[in-house]
Amino acid sequence: MDKRNVVVILRDSPLNSVRNSEALRHCVGLTLGENQVTAVLLDAAAWLARPMFPSTVGGGELKKPIDTLRLLKMRVLVEKESLSAWRVDEGEVSTGIEVVSSAEVVD
Repeated sequence: MDKRNVVVILRDSPLNSVRNSEALRHCVGLTLGENQVTAVLLDAAAWLARPMFPSTVGGGELKKPIDTLRLLKMRVLVEKESLSAWRVDEGEVSTGIEVVSSAEVVD
């Protein structure tokens, strides 16, 4: 059976919310099926592309599910325009997270 492509788009701020950490956990869960999972960080979720301390931002665990997705050879993308809009420097993006243009996100 061929793998299905599944794209999960995260758009919310990571501050004071577990929504993003739960979405990332679900991405990991989707890998248990015949799915090729891609997590896309857009808008305020661009902050997830840089190292964060959950206790500081009031959110859930972020690093572990991102690392797990990368370990499973799944993709984690962050939109370059969202990084710019939310003033996150590309040099701050965590290893393994791909910076892509909005055109590449659509593709």
